[in-house]
Amino acid sequence: MIRKNFSTLLFSLLVSTILVLGWLEKDEYWYTAENGLGYAFGIIGSTLMLLLLLYPARKYWKPMRHAFKVHHWFRLHMVFGVLGPVLILLHSNFSLGSLNSNIALFSMLLVAGSGLIGRYVYQKLHRGLYGEQIAFSDLDNDYQASKVHFANSPFFTDDVHILLDQIEEKLTQRIVPTTTSLWARRKIKKIKRLSNQLLKEITNEVDNINEEQKQLLQNYDTWILALNKLNKMANYALYARLFSLWHIFHLPIFFMMIITAIVHIFVVHMY
Repeated sequence: MIRKNFSTLLFSLLVSTILVLGWLEKDEYWYTAENGLGYAFGIIGSTLMLLLLLYPARKYWKPMRHAFKVHHWFRLHMVFGVLGPVLILLHSNFSLGSLNSNIALFSMLLVAGSGLIGRYVYQKLHRGLYGEQIAFSDLDNDYQASKVHFANSPFFTDDVHILLDQIEEKLTQRIVPTTTSLWARRKIKKIKRLSNQLLKEITNEVDNINEEQKQLLQNYDTWILALNKLNKMANYALYARLFSLWHIFHLPIFFMMIITAIVHIFVVHMY
């Protein structure tokens, strides 16, 4: 884990340094987009953006399903998704050009920004960035196992019982709307707040409670842990829905970027 974090930090530092140096030197015009190094930046950057298709091809195209593991292609996908825009920005010298080149540039920037958001949401649904996807059923089973302690909890009041059943029922539907996930998170937060208030009331009267109540008081952490497991279910449902919506936005602008880039290359070489 430390090695992966160090590699990510080093890569981010390298990319940031290149962008800063490119921006500071943009008025020196060490190269031009039409030839030489600037032209090479454009070709390599465009090629890297086109190679982003290798990752979905590895996942969904049958002839490629045995070509290395998916997480290797995903790592390349992310690296290309960063280096490609960096090289295109260097190619453009951080300046705008013709209409078709501007459309291609802003489409690329949208794709890159969308990719960063997708990376964040993706990580919420997997065991680490390169791990397997978390199964919602595992989160549900984990929560169900923790419910055996509810009967012995002073925080498990009738009102809380009803509310927890409602939350669980809504989160285990086949399709969980974003609004439902947000509602569940708010209600769980409310239950925690009420439990914390009750805890303070009990501890303020600690001299007056019996041994059984003291034992129940010690189970507060177990109760909060169970609520956290339910909250994980709400978070998972939320991020799963967001990831689905993200695909609806990301794919069209990606193909728009590819089309506008092809048009840009054609126009540049024809005229």
